[in-house]
Amino acid sequence: MTSLIYCPHCSTRLINKFIDEKNRLFCTKCNKPIYENPVPSTACVVINEKEEILLVKRGAEPRKGEWCLPGGFIELYERPEAGCLRELKEETNLEGEIERLVGVCLSESPIYKSVLVIGYSIKNFRGKIKPGDDSEEARFFNFKEMPKIAFDSHRSIFEKALELRKINKKNWIYKFKNLNSLGAYVITSPDHIKIAEKALKAGANIIQYRDKTSQRKDLLRNAIEIRNITNKYNSIFIVNDFIDIALMSHADGVHLGQDDIPVLEARTITSSNFIIGVSTHSLSQAIEAQNHGADYIGIGPVFSTPFKKNHPSIELNTVKEVLETVNIPVVAIGGLNLDNILKLRNIGIKNFAMIREFQTNTEQAVKKINNY
Repeated sequence: MTSLIYCPHCSTRLINKFIDEKNRLFCTKCNKPIYENPVPSTACVVINEKEEILLVKRGAEPRKGEWCLPGGFIELYERPEAGCLRELKEETNLEGEIERLVGVCLSESPIYKSVLVIGYSIKNFRGKIKPGDDSEEARFFNFKEMPKIAFDSHRSIFEKALELRKINKKNWIYKFKNLNSLGAYVITSPDHIKIAEKALKAGANIIQYRDKTSQRKDLLRNAIEIRNITNKYNSIFIVNDFIDIALMSHADGVHLGQDDIPVLEARTITSSNFIIGVSTHSLSQAIEAQNHGADYIGIGPVFSTPFKKNHPSIELNTVKEVLETVNIPVVAIGGLNLDNILKLRNIGIKNFAMIREFQTNTEQAVKKINNY
């Protein structure tokens, strides 16, 4: 597309004039420069639970037959976010929600000279993929096997999205290791996958996969599936007891009991970012866990519970004493429900692990705890 010839305001033929150290189009009748702004468009970054990226094969020029992110031009008076979701629907048949602004890039265009590409990451996407509009094919690709992305602007936005995911994950791990305010610590049982998904949709920041009955191969399969789900929501994933399952499923950490592998030994086979939590039942155990390098402790059972038959409930004074003594996050566990956690809030506990409450009342329990 060539430059404008006539003034869009008065139709006078434009001339070139050196203004602000640059040749610009100028209208002698209006006595002002006529600026040519980039045409705005959007690009969608959709990454599924398998860590695969959604791409579309272009069915029209430019770059017909090549792959790029879903997206297209914003219509007149249309908000960029709305235009992004509309293009996603038109090109792939998927619907979703805007997660965040990823980046803004300038791209050369053989038709519009200059295009301003606004990239958004998409969450909670749904539907069956069906190409349409300017796309002749749409599908997810593994990052290592994906085709070359046709447009430099789309490649840049995709790379920025990946970097943001890494940064966000590191921030969550940093937050977990250094703060004491994650709220609902969701332990799955017995429908592990379903509970994890429902809890994360409700806003849970951390999921612990606790499974005392499945065979090892099923433990690994379930752990991998929950890992994929937690990746989608960018939340922390902890495996209870089994450090090998945690490592093979690429979990963020493991939670160890008093009879499991000691923290010091666990540290020899894990990375520095790997989270290790320890169940404790007394002040002395809590201090020992911290001294041996635990990132957080679970203290309990605070109240009587059928899941801790071999451990009598501890007093609230013990919980308070632990909270005032250690300087790592403390998670209260054992017999907790939406009624009695107020007693723990009053002594300073901010992280609440439950099993039974999350089985039947997942969304309400997560939201209520996180909103305290």
